[in-house]
Amino acid sequence: EYVSRTNITLFEQPIWSPDGKSLALKEFKYPEAKEHTRLFLYTFDNEQLNSIPNTLGDYRTVSWSPDSTKLVVARLDDRGAGIDIQVIDLSTATVATIGRGKGAAWAPNGQSIAIYVGPRMNRELSQFVINLVQPDGTLIKPVTLPITPTPSSDGDTFDSLSWSPDSQQIVLSISHWPVNHQATSTLYLINVDTTEFHQLTTEDTNLQPVWSPDGNMIAFIKQNPASLSGKIYLLWPSKNCSTPLSETIVAKSLSWSPDGSRIAYENATKVYLFDVAKKLASGNLVGKACQ
Repeated sequence: EYVSRTNITLFEQPIWSPDGKSLALKEFKYPEAKEHTRLFLYTFDNEQLNSIPNTLGDYRTVSWSPDSTKLVVARLDDRGAGIDIQVIDLSTATVATIGRGKGAAWAPNGQSIAIYVGPRMNRELSQFVINLVQPDGTLIKPVTLPITPTPSSDGDTFDSLSWSPDSQQIVLSISHWPVNHQATSTLYLINVDTTEFHQLTTEDTNLQPVWSPDGNMIAFIKQNPASLSGKIYLLWPSKNCSTPLSETIVAKSLSWSPDGSRIAYENATKVYLFDVAKKLASGNLVGKACQ
């Protein structure tokens, strides 16, 4: 009733372009193959998939520039020693490395890129930091997150981050691995100007947060610990309320359409489109009080 399947198979991490014309996708490879993957563009008009030149690698995050002409990606370097943040110009196929980090997202106003540089851990200092940089990599300022580190050898790991449409706030997911306890992945919200900070979730594994284009909701995946996929949830930050978008649909990654009417999601290397506008209009959400 709400889901339509595309002809996209053996791909993951669909990311909708701001102009609504394309999806950026990562080619699927079985982990045991230890093969590099390529990035592709799927064009809705002709339903064609085309590889992006010069993109063979191990990619962690992908984000569009607001004008839909570039991508900022996090790519494991060729030595496997760290993760490069790179800007790919789609018109010229040129790739420029602008820094290092765990993941990156382009601000909707186009003026900055947020790079999660992770916990800076040593015996004396432990900070969770996002660097705001210009599109050429020039540092604007660091933003420190007041998160208490997890005291274990596994520590804390980054999942993903997403800007609010007004480029004022960032939502991100961090996984915490306490000693002898099950890991949890928590959603955090920070205002990059005022550094006002909120923890949005307190339990379970909450991943892949993405802000709706109207700024009212955050979609994310509440993962089943027994699998790599989970239910899609909608969260209203202003109401501190969340509810599953569907009790049956599961996903591994997701992205809003620019008009906020649909969510593209991937499950079992196939890409689907969920009609969020139709579901909200039906009033059939489990948590009706959230609306």
